[in-house]
Parts: sequence; C-alpha cells; structure tokens
Amino acid sequence: MKLWNILVLGFAIFLAGCASSEASKERAAMYTFPELEQVNSIDNFRMDGWENVDKYTVIVNSRPRQSYLLVLSGGLNTLKFAQGLLITSTLGKVEVGFDSVSTPQEPMQKSQIKRIYRLKDKAEKEAIKQKIIGFADVDEKEADKSSPE
Repeated sequence: MKLWNILVLGFAIFLAGCASSEASKERAAMYTFPELEQVNSIDNFRMDGWENVDKYTVIVNSRPRQSYLLVLSGGLNTLKFAQGLLITSTLGKVEVGFDSVSTPQEPMQKSQIKRIYRLKDKAEKEAIKQKIIGFADVDEKEADKSSPE
C-alpha cells in the first residue's frame, strides 16, 4: 500500500509541475512585445523615476525623456506598494539576465530582468501600460473559469 501512495504522490507532483510550467510559458508569451524595440542593456543608466505596471513589469525613466520597460522573470508582490526601487547595475550598465530588481521593503526578494524594451514616447508608454493592465483582466477571467461554482 505504501508503494501505491508514493506513486500517487509522485504523479500529483509531476502534474503540478507541468501545470506551473505551462502557466509560465503562457505568461512569457504574454510579456513579449514584438512591436517594441528590445535592447540587451541600458548603458549609462541613471534612474530619474519609475512606475510599476504589474508585478512582472516596471517602467523606469532614465535620462531626459527616455523610458524603458523592464520585464521580470518572476513577480514581485511588493512592487505595487513600494516607496522605492532597487536595480542592480555594474558601472552604470543594466543588463538582461544579469541584473535584478527589488524593493527597499524586501531587498532580498529579487527578480531577474528578463527583457528590456525601449519606449519611444509617452504614447507608446501609455499603450503598453494599457496592454499589460489588460493581462490582469485575462488572468481573472481564467481563474473564474477554473473555479468551481
């Protein structure tokens, strides 16, 4: 009987792993923006301001009138209420896959920067914010479908 319990438990863990990897694949596809200019790094980075869009994205302002969308590898729940933003960099350069984002409230909870997009102007910035905000609506609808009535 113990072997049967171990097999059932192993199968349940396997299914949970598949479901979570499928969800992360879907999220990765949602947070890809082919209409934007993707860059691998921000040179001479000096943050002049920032705003969170959701727990997976943040827009940082650098230099006069230059904004970047940072897509994070994992969600930071503290972004929504953060009073500040911490971004790692080396000699003023922020790189995809190397640097990370955290908040002063939870500095040890870091999320690696997965992608960086340069935003041309305010119109592009607002359009991408609205698109990302729409993702939350899709997530809520999917959760409603899967919940038992």
